Amino acid sequence: ITMSPVNMSALLNAIAEKFTPQSQRAGVEIKVETVGALPTISADGDRLAQVFTNLVDNALKFTPRDGLISLLASVQNNEVQITVTDTGAGIPEEALAHIFGRFYQADPARKGGEQHGAGLGLAIAHEIVQAHGGRISVRSRLGEGTSFDVFLPLTRK
Repeated sequence: ITMSPVNMSALLNAIAEKFTPQSQRAGVEIKVETVGALPTISADGDRLAQVFTNLVDNALKFTPRDGLISLLASVQNNEVQITVTDTGAGIPEEALAHIFGRFYQADPARKGGEQHGAGLGLAIAHEIVQAHGGRISVRSRLGEGTSFDVFLPLTRK
């Protein structure tokens, strides 16, 4: 992890822009919203981009046409909170406790191909967020969608 000043608004907008071609093909809207001005934080921008790339990529895989993926960022209690929410299939409740485990896949019966990974993305995202002194959590309802909350400490002046 190489820490430097990171503009979270710019990072989140760059992630959304990166996925524009895929989201347009899938018929899914990606929206970035910030509540108030986000401060610059001390972080590894490349590693955080990896976290949000993984979350948005997963959301795109499981969100049907005409769905929405939103990235909402705000400052809460000396932390930047970024919530990535989709209107996709959701994650079964029994899978939520294991979702950040290495090689875990909520639906092991899924067919291979583009939508089938090694089950490492969320485990790596979890480790990157923890390495920043932050935390990540998940909420989901079958048939309604999933939200991942990422909390990162603010830059100390």
